Amino acid sequence: MVRRELSVQLDERLVETIDRAAATDQVAPDTLVEEALRRYFGLRGLAILADIDQSQQQHGIVPPADEQLLARAVAEVRTYRAERHSAAG
Repeated sequence: MVRRELSVQLDERLVETIDRAAATDQVAPDTLVEEALRRYFGLRGLAILADIDQSQQQHGIVPPADEQLLARAVAEVRTYRAERHSAAG
């Protein structure tokens, strides 16, 4: 797996929370954040996108760029959350 550095600005309280959770779990903060992002995007979107992309490739359709995949994954997660919120309320 290729790794890239990413710089983000976060609320100080969130950074403190990440640091405390990482210390409690005895992992590096970047490992904790990466796992949180994997869980966020893995709820539903990425598995669905993989199925769609495999089907498209089988039919000779050029797969979308990574940016398009990310946008679709975010849309799927938002849809899932909205459905879950509606069901709970």
